[in-house]
Amino acid sequence: MSSVTLFSKKVDPYKLISNYEINNCDLELSGGQSIFIGYMRKTNEFRDDIKSMTLEYYPKMTEYYLEKLVNEVNKDFMLHNTFIAHRVGEVVPTDCLVVVSCWAKHRKQCISAVKYILEDLKHNAPLWKKEFYSDNREKWVEKNT
Repeated sequence: MSSVTLFSKKVDPYKLISNYEINNCDLELSGGQSIFIGYMRKTNEFRDDIKSMTLEYYPKMTEYYLEKLVNEVNKDFMLHNTFIAHRVGEVVPTDCLVVVSCWAKHRKQCISAVKYILEDLKHNAPLWKKEFYSDNREKWVEKNT
């Protein structure tokens, strides 16, 4: 069983992964797990004074997209399990934005799958980001890095 979670409050990413693994993973089958945890930073390629960001989304559209992504990745990379948790709403630097964890028979499958998921999330997922700066300006993010 794979899972997608959208969350709007500050979380401990390690607890999210641990709870998911305890409840959904058979570690007797999985020889590898790969994890990525992404945090909001106060910089981008042009500025170093980002004070917050809003991630907007359409719940059903975003959940459907992420569930479809999980199903495709599980099949294509022969994974036992995949967990994606993504932040929505208001975030500030140091907040956890994304958690991706994959379990499979071999490490290469997990590592490749996590990388694929992250690139897809950055470029294709229906999530829209708006940054707010210390000079009270704001800007929609057009290019994800």
